[in-house]
Amino acid sequence: MFNNFGFSGSEILKMAEEERSNLHHPYVGSEHLLLAILKTDNSVKERLKELGLTYQKFKNELIEIVGIPKKNLDVNLYTPLLKRIIASALSDAKENNQGIVTASHLFIALLDEGEGIAIRIMLGMHINLDDLYDELKIKPQDIKNEKLEILNVGRVLNDFVDEFDEVIGRDRQINQVIEVLLRKKKSNPLLIGPAGVGKTAIVEELARKITSREVPLSLLNKKIIELPMGDLVSGTKYRGEFEERLTKIIKEVIKNKDIILFIDEIHTMVNAGGAEGAINAKDILKPYLARGDIKVIGATTTEEYDRFIAKDKALERRFETILVCEPTIDETKTILNGLKETYEQHHKIKITNENLDDIVYLANKYLFAKKNPDKTIDLLDSICAYVKRKNMLKEELSIYEKELSDLTKEKENFVRANSFTEALDTCVKISQIEEKINNLKTSKNDIIVKDDILKVIEHKSNIPLFINKEELLEKIKKALLTNILYEDDAINKLIANLKVFYDTENCTKLLLIGPSGVGKTSCVKLLSKVTNTNLIRLDMSEYKESSSLSKLIGTTQGYVGYNDPFIFKEVKYHPYSIILVDELEKAHPSIINLFLQIMDEGVIHDSHGEAIDFSHTLIIMTSNAYKNNNVGFSRGNKEDLTEYFSEEFLGRFDDLIFFNSLTKDQVIAYLKEKINDETLDYEKMLVDTSFEKYGFRYINKIINKYKQKINN
Repeated sequence: MFNNFGFSGSEILKMAEEERSNLHHPYVGSEHLLLAILKTDNSVKERLKELGLTYQKFKNELIEIVGIPKKNLDVNLYTPLLKRIIASALSDAKENNQGIVTASHLFIALLDEGEGIAIRIMLGMHINLDDLYDELKIKPQDIKNEKLEILNVGRVLNDFVDEFDEVIGRDRQINQVIEVLLRKKKSNPLLIGPAGVGKTAIVEELARKITSREVPLSLLNKKIIELPMGDLVSGTKYRGEFEERLTKIIKEVIKNKDIILFIDEIHTMVNAGGAEGAINAKDILKPYLARGDIKVIGATTTEEYDRFIAKDKALERRFETILVCEPTIDETKTILNGLKETYEQHHKIKITNENLDDIVYLANKYLFAKKNPDKTIDLLDSICAYVKRKNMLKEELSIYEKELSDLTKEKENFVRANSFTEALDTCVKISQIEEKINNLKTSKNDIIVKDDILKVIEHKSNIPLFINKEELLEKIKKALLTNILYEDDAINKLIANLKVFYDTENCTKLLLIGPSGVGKTSCVKLLSKVTNTNLIRLDMSEYKESSSLSKLIGTTQGYVGYNDPFIFKEVKYHPYSIILVDELEKAHPSIINLFLQIMDEGVIHDSHGEAIDFSHTLIIMTSNAYKNNNVGFSRGNKEDLTEYFSEEFLGRFDDLIFFNSLTKDQVIAYLKEKINDETLDYEKMLVDTSFEKYGFRYINKIINKYKQKINN
């Protein structure tokens, strides 16, 4: 009988037995049930307290009437009356609350019986039980039978509570929503917070609490109806149709006091229906919200609240804002742990606590564009689907499916040949194979390994997580040493920094310094090509003006081009990128300051206020800034760079890599290799040249001129 008692109902019955034991009474009766209801926290207790009936007062009256026997029984026997009360409560709960019994069901069943010690004591205390019964009695109002216009547009969330995921760790916000709805004025809660933190889920949980009667009495019969603005506007072709439909819905809500409207993305109503010469939704709703004729729950993001609602002060003051913040790491783990069983049952996959820890950690490390708990719940669902799909491709299953196909063709051939006995035997074999396939598909729970989590994150984040670091570094080193000549020391230093980058997976900042034409930019381009990594090249000769900052992070709001794309937006979609900043010394100071912030924090905000994360990028800058003295390029001397860059800026780099100037011997050796003509005087070819200043660019021009001369 007690299997369908929820936590609240079970607690009350257990406490009733304890009250009987403490009072040494021979049976558990209606009086002990009422004592237990008055002792636990529930809406009935609060209402009885308003009528002057408290636990202690009722207990004193009970002791005065019945007394306390000396002998106590160890067995808890229920009176026939109490058994009828419990049966009635269970029946009532099945009709109105999915079978979960609460304090309200038990108390109403007690009043329904109309007899017993509890009833007599309450009557003796001059409590009007008839009025109390009418107030508390569950009155399910099936508003669907009224054929309301609102039901053609919206949906009753109370009817879909079984489809919603359980909401964990949002008790404070749910209680705030309940408190606002109970207010006499301004009883319209507005949930604001970043996308994905669970604003809509809070409203869905409130619908569940109303259905399970875990709310104050004045909210017990409420129906939360979601009203999508898009569906409200759709189909209104002519001016005035939208206003007419919305006004009709508002009148229906005013007439049916038990309806609470829920408008998700409530900022959309600011301009909804606002065609030329027409009035929009917010202006229609304002007077009704001000008078308290209707109750509205809204939800929107913080940015859209500031952009659309906060500007309209008359609309803003109609709502009581409730801030919904992103849950912490520990709170996110608790939420996932509460949802684990649901996803295990749906996907038939075993989810361990270690899996949840990995999911939360890796989601926060790599999926930084979204918020918890949305991104972790989505990741958990995606991983389960990935594992389920992957295991469907088992070799054993493929073999059985091929065998099934062959047997099916064989059976058809037997039927055509009128060999029915053989066809029947083949049908038996087909049945056996089909059973094996079904067993494989519905086999015992699969498990999730860390590689599965990483694979799904790799697809979602566009960040490669399965890299053979040693093999890749060796490949890079070989390519650089083959194509970038006479810079072995610089290349080895670059490889050492790349090893740190691949090991730590953190943003690495390098400055390549050296004269023009020695291979600094070519080195970075080759690195991008070998590793197949997205390259974002910024030539600082194009960023000499302060206004060029808008090319990187977007134009300031209010200026032309505010919604135009900008370069660093690419980092959002390709977080694992190489950013090449060429000829750094030509950049405007404002550009230098922007990179100073990127190198220090790893995060900047674009003109729309959205964060751009550089934590997985490789930032390589090149510069020709050096002291041009008689000796040549000043090698490895950081102090020489302070003439061009501040100490603060240089200190942000993980390493400074110096490239050497070309020597005469190196240039002659390069010419001999490329031209391969022993009759030439290579030293004479270099007279009046500036290969020390222009490097291989100048030497390649000499080679091209020679080849053109030979060809002509």
